[in-house]
Amino acid sequence: MDAFAQRPGTWAEALLSFVQRYPGVHLREIRRRLKIPIGTLDYHLYRLGRKGLVMVRFHGGYKCWYPAISPTASGPIPETQKTLLAFLRHPLPRSLLLHLYLEGASSPGTLGQAIGTTPSNLSYFLKRLEAEGVLVRDGQGTTRRVRLVDAKQVHQVLLEYPPLAESTVDRFLRFWSELHP
Repeated sequence: MDAFAQRPGTWAEALLSFVQRYPGVHLREIRRRLKIPIGTLDYHLYRLGRKGLVMVRFHGGYKCWYPAISPTASGPIPETQKTLLAFLRHPLPRSLLLHLYLEGASSPGTLGQAIGTTPSNLSYFLKRLEAEGVLVRDGQGTTRRVRLVDAKQVHQVLLEYPPLAESTVDRFLRFWSELHP
């Protein structure tokens, strides 16, 4: 994608292609991946939106972008899938959702250990995911379990839309954090 950033005439095409390939990606991540100045990025996304090619949805304080017509679905992406995509584009919620998808219902303590986060951070994302209807928390105290509302929907979204490729910086940060627990 770096080649697109070198030729201003292709920025709109690069943006549209990127949003179609990775729906739910947020503005700063687009900027980081395509290396397009933020003002130029805003301008082209605005123009693509006015032409009805892309749409924005605010999700958790982020501007998340989606193609107006999904190349895989031949229509707009359903709202429930947009919500899942927005969460799957962020590392911690993605880890949480993938753990629940692969391992099934878990206790909050097990989830926190599995994804390597603090209890307060876990609580924040559990509340957000529950408020959006993605997961549900059952029970009280030591019997509390967290589970996905619709594992089939998560499965479908994971198959239909590829994850963002991990950048060199992401790999380095993960490596560094593993060296210094």
